[in-house]
Amino acid sequence: MAAAIGLLELDILIPGSSSLKDKRRVIRSIKDKIRGKFNVSIAEVGYQELHGRTHLGIVTISTSRKDAEERLQALFKIIDSELNTQVIEHKTIWL
Repeated sequence: MAAAIGLLELDILIPGSSSLKDKRRVIRSIKDKIRGKFNVSIAEVGYQELHGRTHLGIVTISTSRKDAEERLQALFKIIDSELNTQVIEHKTIWL
């Protein structure tokens, strides 16, 4: 049986962030919301030193692509509705 591995990449603006501390607080909040509902791995993979922008990578694995795709879509909706952020670009890659 083959596993479906999906990677969701998000380029996000954090308009209200005036310091790296503010940015990390927002990212921690997003991570906590996602980890509380889904079994995924999430990491900041870009723009670590910019206080108003981040690039997140979220990975999930499942026995079916449909299940993995539904999970990543639900994650995207949660992040996209976050009041403190603005998703400017996103893409899903299948491994």
